[in-house]
Amino acid sequence: MKNRIHIKLVMLVLLSVSMTGCLNDLFEEKDLTFNEDPQLEFRPLSANVDEDEGAVDFLIQLIGPQRSSALDVSFSVDATNSDAVSGTHYSLPATTATIAANSSSATVTVNFNGTGLDDGQQRVLVLTIDEGGAVRPAPNLRTLTITIDGDSTN
Repeated sequence: MKNRIHIKLVMLVLLSVSMTGCLNDLFEEKDLTFNEDPQLEFRPLSANVDEDEGAVDFLIQLIGPQRSSALDVSFSVDATNSDAVSGTHYSLPATTATIAANSSSATVTVNFNGTGLDDGQQRVLVLTIDEGGAVRPAPNLRTLTITIDGDSTN
């Protein structure tokens, strides 16, 4: 009986010693610091809204360290990939957003006018962060695709 207890105890000790290396890897802290040049992105990258949603805010976010001064970011409608009509399906109060000093994001407001679509009908509005600013847009995160859904209650 004592032999069995000793064998079980030895096996338990060996098992716990062998797992120690795995546990170190499991709980190892990794450096997740972004060390590349800063970039810009839209958040979210896609959205569905009802045509009568009114004012909806989206984010332009800074990827990288916050800056000590404000950053103006220009964006535009991608006319090639959009079929929504300005003034009919949406309006943009501005095409520039400002990321304040010591901040990571700015708000882009799009107004959805609630006219012109039948129930089940859709239009697409595509916004793109423009090149040429102090911080470049991330190539695969620079476009916001908004699907505007028709609403039969209009």
